[in-house]
Amino acid sequence: MNNSSEVYKTATLLIDEYGDFAQAGAFIKADEMADKGDLVAHKTWLQVAKAVEDLLSMERPKNSVMH
Repeated sequence: MNNSSEVYKTATLLIDEYGDFAQAGAFIKADEMADKGDLVAHKTWLQVAKAVEDLLSMERPKNSVMH
């Protein structure tokens, strides 16, 4: 996973599976990769965590109206 479309696809899958806890899951995975010494995967999972944050902040409140 090395491009932004793959990062956002992974982030979307995490959100679908874990909802508001998706970002925490991505941070946990990043920590696991750092513990294994895989700094490339660590960086990638941090990118996924940021993408999750971006995607979750883009959601409109359920009762909102677009003009």
